[in-house]
Amino acid sequence: MAVVSTRLYWLFQSFLAFVPYLLVGLVAGALVLTLGALFARFLLVDWLRPFEEACLLRFKDWANPTLDRVMAAITWLAQGEVTIPLVMVVGGILAYRDEAIAALVLAIGLGGSWLLNGIFKSFFKRERPELWASSKRPMDYSFPSGHSMSAISFYGLLAASFTAFFSVPLGITATVAMVVTLGVGFSRMYLGVHWPTDVLSGWVAGGIWLGACLQGLAQIGGI
Repeated sequence: MAVVSTRLYWLFQSFLAFVPYLLVGLVAGALVLTLGALFARFLLVDWLRPFEEACLLRFKDWANPTLDRVMAAITWLAQGEVTIPLVMVVGGILAYRDEAIAALVLAIGLGGSWLLNGIFKSFFKRERPELWASSKRPMDYSFPSGHSMSAISFYGLLAASFTAFFSVPLGITATVAMVVTLGVGFSRMYLGVHWPTDVLSGWVAGGIWLGACLQGLAQIGGI
């Protein structure tokens, strides 16, 4: 029992040590997205909207039943039904190998991306595209893309963990993470549920959050 209490206390202290990196990720992401949104809204709105509509309509022209299924499967990779079990399995293995801090940061990375995305969406309140009828269009706001944000931050952190703790070559893990990230972002536009700038902004915010998580893991976890 004493051993368990000591481990829990140690993890709690590690979490407290990670809080500054969480705050840095939040502030930096909010600052970058706010500046980008203001720049786009007040200086580029007349140019961006026709371009974004043309992009989505072009993707719609490519649509067919097979590609629809492929894009739906790819977009699923950034949803909780996939990422939560991955956190549980990989985190459990890391904890078993006495890398509990890495498991903690992996869970914080996923939960933090959801939290930050919810905050950003509530602040910006951008409506989703409605260029064609779709039963798969979510009811929440559009900017930034939560799937794109989760894809780059979660799979980037997963790639770093596999390289650092399971000795999988970085070239392999980084390539897989990049392919998933790009695929998820494209799928959101193909399905007509996000504007291109939503996806781009999700990658930017997710990249900032990934950097904060990696820096925190490097400081408290020793990767």
